Amino acid sequence: MPLIPGVGAGTLLESELLADDRSVRIGAIYRIDYHEAIVLTHDRWKFDAGGIPQYTFLLATAQDIDSDSHDDDEVLLLRVEGTAPLTMDSDLHAVREEALRTALSQNEDPSPSVVLDVQLDPFTKNRVSFTGLKCQILGTFYEDDVNGKKRIEFGADVDNFYATSTYRVLKPTGKGLSAIASYLKPADGDPVEKVRIGSVRYSSTKRRAKAAKQHDAVVDINVHDMIGHKTGMFGMTRMGKSNTMKIVVARTFMVSERLRAEGEPPIGQLIFDPQGEYANPNAQDGTQIAAIGDKHVVIYAFGGGDASKPNVRPLGINFFDPAQLDAVKGMIAAQLSDGGSDYVRAFVQADLKGDPVAGESSAEGYKRRARAERGRVMLYGALAKADFPIPQRDAANPQWPWRAWVAMDATLADAILKEVPGAVIKARNGKTVGIERDKIIDVCEWIVAQEEGGTGSSIKGFDSFVSGDPYKSVKPIFTQSNGGKFVSGYTKLKPLKPFHAPSSASDFRDEIYTEVTNGHIVIVDLHLGPDKVIRQLSEDLAARILEKQTETFTSGKEAPRLQVVLEEAHNLFGTQRYSDDLDVWVRLAKEASKLNVGMVYATQEVSGVAHQVLANTKNWVVAHLNNTKEVRHLSQFYDFGAFSDAIISQEDKGYVRLKTMSSPYIVPVQIDRYGLALVNEAREIAGYDPLPQAEQA
Repeated sequence: MPLIPGVGAGTLLESELLADDRSVRIGAIYRIDYHEAIVLTHDRWKFDAGGIPQYTFLLATAQDIDSDSHDDDEVLLLRVEGTAPLTMDSDLHAVREEALRTALSQNEDPSPSVVLDVQLDPFTKNRVSFTGLKCQILGTFYEDDVNGKKRIEFGADVDNFYATSTYRVLKPTGKGLSAIASYLKPADGDPVEKVRIGSVRYSSTKRRAKAAKQHDAVVDINVHDMIGHKTGMFGMTRMGKSNTMKIVVARTFMVSERLRAEGEPPIGQLIFDPQGEYANPNAQDGTQIAAIGDKHVVIYAFGGGDASKPNVRPLGINFFDPAQLDAVKGMIAAQLSDGGSDYVRAFVQADLKGDPVAGESSAEGYKRRARAERGRVMLYGALAKADFPIPQRDAANPQWPWRAWVAMDATLADAILKEVPGAVIKARNGKTVGIERDKIIDVCEWIVAQEEGGTGSSIKGFDSFVSGDPYKSVKPIFTQSNGGKFVSGYTKLKPLKPFHAPSSASDFRDEIYTEVTNGHIVIVDLHLGPDKVIRQLSEDLAARILEKQTETFTSGKEAPRLQVVLEEAHNLFGTQRYSDDLDVWVRLAKEASKLNVGMVYATQEVSGVAHQVLANTKNWVVAHLNNTKEVRHLSQFYDFGAFSDAIISQEDKGYVRLKTMSSPYIVPVQIDRYGLALVNEAREIAGYDPLPQAEQA
């Protein structure tokens, strides 16, 4: 049962923690202070309790549940850290040694089986079976009345202690252990929805826990702890970080759908998937996040756009669509930025959109738009030279074939048509022409040749065509010549080809933002793209999310609630990067909370993540780390230092130390496997039929 107000057999502490079916006595307090307790126990009691591994939770109480007097309704929560010497230990060791020496002197056979297996008398054997357990006091459970109802509270210290002989010590089991592991410190007004994340696991060796049927005490968390806050997943590769992230994503989706059903804004989730394991089934899980349902999970992937999979969209933009020009120009500028030459700076500053400016006349607006169109023609020519596939149909009007529309004098259009047959068609009251897709390079080369040969000036409208800054800024990219010097030009654009989606009718970044604000799970499948392209795409997308959220926030409205899931966080939030306030990932880490953006990030290197990010991480999931440097860094937070040796030595997949925002202490947990059962639970909430076992992949 959860630790909530209710009526049990006696007090809440007794019914929830101390009842016979929830705990078993294993000893008594031997010595105690405000931070540490030494527990006296016996080999037989440990055996009957199913063993006492390191890190076991214990309860110490001064209550006498067999009487009607409850003079101290408090229960101390202890955690076993190791062993402790007892006062008589040296004497008992001497007795044991003397027994062995006697056996050796009285037997002619000195073999180990004769000497070491000597039987002590029952009295001595019983005395040497007592041991001491060194325990850290985690805090105190106590009852409180809130609005006329009793509930269990937890304080992370001790406000009093009694003579040690009064304390009974118990090992919580079953529902009692689950109540402790799943305890959430009450926070009136904050949303609470408890969901299973796994089961309590004290040690790598599980034989005794299984034999005693103590291996599946449920651990619940408040899923709202993860929403809108930073959650860190720490551990080596293949230790279960992604599995835990999938569980969090699925549980968050369920909350979102319940909110939607209640008329509340849903919670969108954006997953950057560098290995493709969220979008595609894998042997580890047998299923994937995408199995939740194609109406609620959208995948953006390189080469996407298969009509048979309506939820798989192309990851890219149409470089030949004027409506997507902002994104196109941004990507090209970033690709050329390492050039640092004047032609690159000119391109960055060029106006290729031609949007009207407030206060200018209609004639001035026409000139601005015409210059921009002429610059775009040269850009399209450069893209075609870089082997970018030109779309077949117009993005805005798919019923039309694609053409590069540009303002041009009719005389110039006739000259082009004469020299490049079939290149242009006249339209739009004779002032605009459309350049055919298969003639774009030929037209651009003809214009450049006329300009450089000095013959173009005799053609009406030619000088106007080539005089604008947009045309001049793009020309070096097309010609690979700037001031008589060779430049890389269009060849530098070739790495951007994976971004190009000829069939895309809008900027994928805006599409993704719309999807996540509608409460959908969006998986950006990056496992097939080149590293540089993936990095640039991810940064552009994160920047657009921040831009959109900031626009809403600064307008005085409540920004939509979003969750961002990131892998390899040490590459994004490193200490050196964190000093750069313009870095998009740094901005995301710093501004996420106020913009209603939660973050779930995973890393193998705790020390690689900036201290400021770690200090603002509310939820910690710590799996196996393989070196002391990382564990020492981890030890700066909460009391993870107490688990240092185990974190290094225990390499069991999914075995973690869990600290959530609502839980006041660290809980050792075996995380559940993400699989078909959870997928079907999410599908049911979304209104889908369950997937049968054979179709889970």
